[in-house]
Amino acid sequence: MQNNYSKGIVAGYYRLSVEDDGIDTESNSILSQRTLVQKYITDHKEFAEYGFCEFYDDGYSGTTMDRPGMQELLAGIENNIIQCVIVKDISRFSRDYIELGTYMEHIFPFMRVRFIAITDHYDSNDYIGTVGIDIAFKSLLSDFYCKDVSDKVKSSLEARKKQGKYATGSVSFGYMKNKDNPQELLVVQEEAEVIKYIFSLSIAGNNLIEICKTLNDEGVKTPLEYKNSRKKQYRKELEQKHKYWQPSVVRTILTNETYTGSMVYNKTKQAGVGSKKKILKPRSEWKVFPRHHTAIIDKETFDRVQDKFLHNKEKGRIPFLHPLKGKVYCAYCNRCLRVAKLSKGRLSLYCANRKLESGGQCIQESIRNEWLKSVILKEIQLQLGQLVDMDIIMKETEAGYKSIKIKEKILLAKLEHGAEKCIQEKAYNLEKYHKGIITKEELFERRYRIMEQIEEIRKKQEELEERLCGCIEEVQNKQKGYKKLSVYYGFDALSTEMIEAFISRIVVDNQKNIDIFWTFSQ
Repeated sequence: MQNNYSKGIVAGYYRLSVEDDGIDTESNSILSQRTLVQKYITDHKEFAEYGFCEFYDDGYSGTTMDRPGMQELLAGIENNIIQCVIVKDISRFSRDYIELGTYMEHIFPFMRVRFIAITDHYDSNDYIGTVGIDIAFKSLLSDFYCKDVSDKVKSSLEARKKQGKYATGSVSFGYMKNKDNPQELLVVQEEAEVIKYIFSLSIAGNNLIEICKTLNDEGVKTPLEYKNSRKKQYRKELEQKHKYWQPSVVRTILTNETYTGSMVYNKTKQAGVGSKKKILKPRSEWKVFPRHHTAIIDKETFDRVQDKFLHNKEKGRIPFLHPLKGKVYCAYCNRCLRVAKLSKGRLSLYCANRKLESGGQCIQESIRNEWLKSVILKEIQLQLGQLVDMDIIMKETEAGYKSIKIKEKILLAKLEHGAEKCIQEKAYNLEKYHKGIITKEELFERRYRIMEQIEEIRKKQEELEERLCGCIEEVQNKQKGYKKLSVYYGFDALSTEMIEAFISRIVVDNQKNIDIFWTFSQ
């Protein structure tokens, strides 16, 4: 965002969410909020010299700050672009009492940002160091109201589920909602056949990896691919060239009681009001509504399969902390390599997809962590040597840019002088017209010609100023980047900080060829 105003920028922020249903929704609409804020700015002449920008969130709860429009607004404040924030009322900004207090009493004053809530008659310029008791009380009530709405929504959904109505957003693989009655589930026959096949493979004695291998070898589409064929999905997995059935997906299918025709609910709870995080409840607390929809798997088959999972619980993996964590990927399937702990505390990296397909091109052998670290360290040391040379080149380039800057400033001064001469000539022509030396037509013709010349000069000035700012800034930014990296010169061991500074991604293929993607341009 460019700031072309002497006094900075005023930001209008608008928010509408499901919390506002039935509460004068029209007056809370984005358009209504926008009209109110713009009228307020027009009526207060003090904002005449300020720039103006707008941010909005439609369908986001005020109990969280994790909203796209809000994050853009906060980024503008953090970068000292926005000097004033105006909202219709305080609840539009936040319904979280603690979060709101933090911004109003600490962050905004520290950043010297003025905050105005129109209908609450609040302007931070009228308060020093604290928020008025009426505003604090109102924001506390807003916080309580949000929690009350959350409880009521949960109770409403619970009541509908008890009546046998399907009141959940997502639908298990193998089913779809009836378009004419969204509370009814219909079987997707093609997907149901895959589910039956998976259960038959499990009954035949195959473990999760063996089932995945069979499905991948036979080219069976994954649940995400099936869903994408019915309704466009926007998921990272779909961007991958090679898509695999994973053991966790197969396990979810084999333990999903929905396939017996029962509706299972009350399985999870929210971590907090407005939180997207879900916490799984103990199985004893789950609720089941039997014979809710058409079954894909009979109860006897389902129960036979469950015996495998009741006694063999999924083991939680203990994460290992090491510098290359999250940086090394398989060249074939593009999956991040996992880490295995060997004897004597040694670590090795492997591709979890290597056993999921016969004759696959994923990395088949584990890669020793120490070997990979030594290769990466040597490459970083080579880059450091080149960066030292590059720093010298950049200093010479900066000196060259400074010389260009002086020449261009002289040219800028000449352009300014040319513009002044044009303005003087414009005044002389007006004087000649009043004395009767030139006609009105000649006056307008000369004026038009002079205006064209001035416009051309101004364009050249803008281009020149842009070039001057850009070239020296580019050099300085690059130099900062090189200085930041050069602090690691002479290091003989890898650290997480060094990896983060130098490397964005490492790709390894089946022949252990390594491609390194650097954080800087070479």
